[in-house]
Amino acid sequence: MLIHEGHAHAIRFFTPANADSYDLILRLATFGRDNAWKHEIIKKLSHHSRILELACGTGVLSSMLVEQGKSVTGIDLTFEYLLILKHKLNAPIAQGTAEILPYRNESFDAVVSSYLAKYVNVQKVVDECWRVLRPGGILVFHDFTYPRGVVRSLWNMHFELLQLAGRFVASWKVVFGELDNVIKESDWADQTITALRDRRFQNVDCRYYTGGTSAMASAEKP
Repeated sequence: MLIHEGHAHAIRFFTPANADSYDLILRLATFGRDNAWKHEIIKKLSHHSRILELACGTGVLSSMLVEQGKSVTGIDLTFEYLLILKHKLNAPIAQGTAEILPYRNESFDAVVSSYLAKYVNVQKVVDECWRVLRPGGILVFHDFTYPRGVVRSLWNMHFELLQLAGRFVASWKVVFGELDNVIKESDWADQTITALRDRRFQNVDCRYYTGGTSAMASAEKP
C-alpha cells in the first residue's frame, strides 16, 4: 500500500533491477563521500550497542556497524535489497516501512538512517523512533540536502551528468532523472528538527557536510 508520494518515489527508485549495482553506484555518485558520512553516523553511536537501521538497503551502513561490534537489526522496503544484505550479514531484517515499525517498545539503544528522511512522513517516523528507543537512546537521520551558493552550481552540474549517465544505465535512469527534484523539494532537515523538539527529544542537533550537500540530524531520548 502506498502511503504518500515519498513512498512512491522510493518504490520507483529502488528496484530489483538495480539492487546488485547499488553499492557501486553509491560510491561513484557521491565521489566516495558516502563512506565519510557514514563514519560520522558511527561516531555518534560509540556508547550504543543495539542498533535499528531504517532503510538499511543492501547493508552498507549495517556492515560498518557490525565491524564496530554493534548488534544491528534492519528494515527496508525493497526485498531484493534485503537479500543482498542477507548475503553480507547474519542479521535480523524485515521488509516494511519506517513509519510503522514492527518492533516492541524500548527495543533499541539507537535508531539510524541514511537517505531515508526525504521519502517519509518525518513526524510519523520520529514518533515510532521514540516508541522503540530505550531511555538514553539516540536517533540519527542522514540524507542529501540542496546546497547554496557556488556549491549549488556544481551540484546542478553533477546531476546533469547523472542524467546523461542514465541514458546508458537503464536500471538507474529513473533515479538519475528524478532524484535532484526530490532533494530540491524536500525540507526534511527542518521538519526533523521540529518533530524532534515537539516529541521532547533532548540535545537536538543538525549539522551539514560537504558544502551543504548532506545533513545529519540527531537527538537523544531522555
